[in-house]
Amino acid sequence: KVRSEVKEIFNQGMPSIDQLSKLNVMHMVINESMRLYPPATLLPRMAFQDIVLGDLYIPKGLSVWIPVLAIHHSEELWGKDANEFNPQRFASKSFMPGRFLPFASGPRNCVGQSFAMMEAKLILAMLVSRFSFTISENYNHAPITVLTIKPKYGVQICLKPLT
Repeated sequence: KVRSEVKEIFNQGMPSIDQLSKLNVMHMVINESMRLYPPATLLPRMAFQDIVLGDLYIPKGLSVWIPVLAIHHSEELWGKDANEFNPQRFASKSFMPGRFLPFASGPRNCVGQSFAMMEAKLILAMLVSRFSFTISENYNHAPITVLTIKPKYGVQICLKPLT
């Protein structure tokens, strides 16, 4: 689907910024990838004033860590298939705020978010328009969390030029 979308929009030419914004299927695939494997698994924040959230009291100065990975894999928020790759979750433009946080949210979100998304779309568009690729038979899916999530044994991808 992504390759078809890229072919339809770019028609073998170099992509423009306007064209990148039209890659809806690719955008859904990137979002779902970042939901399952977020760039940051935890977001540190500091309470600048005393806060009461229901029965919870958070005193000024307390460090609060937002568990992005846990939020992104929550069956309560994403459904029974929360651990499955399903880009269609992002087909709707509106969903509950605060449950998708790959770049954080609000006034302190990642300043590079738009650039990162544009760069990812551009690179992926160039790859899918020139190559077919499969994961090597030797690939062992074993993600580990260091600062970010990464494959423990790397990713072996077989690229084949499209004709």
